[in-house]
Amino acid sequence: MNGAPQESKVVSEMEKISSKSVAVIDVGTTSIRMAIAQIGGPGGIKIMEQLDQAVNLGKDTFTLGAIQKTTAEECVQTLMSFKKVIREYQIDEEKNIRAVATSAVREASNRDAFLDRLYIATNIEVEAVEEAEVPRLMYLTVASSLNSESKPLNSDYLIVEVGGGSTEILLIQSGSVVFS
Repeated sequence: MNGAPQESKVVSEMEKISSKSVAVIDVGTTSIRMAIAQIGGPGGIKIMEQLDQAVNLGKDTFTLGAIQKTTAEECVQTLMSFKKVIREYQIDEEKNIRAVATSAVREASNRDAFLDRLYIATNIEVEAVEEAEVPRLMYLTVASSLNSESKPLNSDYLIVEVGGGSTEILLIQSGSVVFS
């Protein structure tokens, strides 16, 4: 009797144990985006699904100073539809869901009320990322892709992220952030 089928089953079970599904949500200026990914195991990170829904957070915040109730309710509906997808992937632990909001929420005069409304309606805690935190997150996002044989991290890089409500610039020289 060949041991390969049994060994394959054991490897398959270990992959399930060592990997998990996560959801990442970005409540942005012009849209709310979500990615569902499988992390860990032999593949590292594998994107399973990506969703995107347009919203008018930037229009409200940057013209009126606050997020309007109708826009807040559109965001609630979007997050509730995302929550259904999260459940389909059996992501049931809060620690496996990360939701952040950027400049349009951060700069809204009613930011706290808006974030509370999202949490009460969806049980998803959305964190408004402070402006000082954005360069660190940008660096973490690109560092792994820059650190390869073809693109060594000790080279110089200028990274520009143009968002709906802000533009971020990050200058990396010899693996260190020298300007943001």
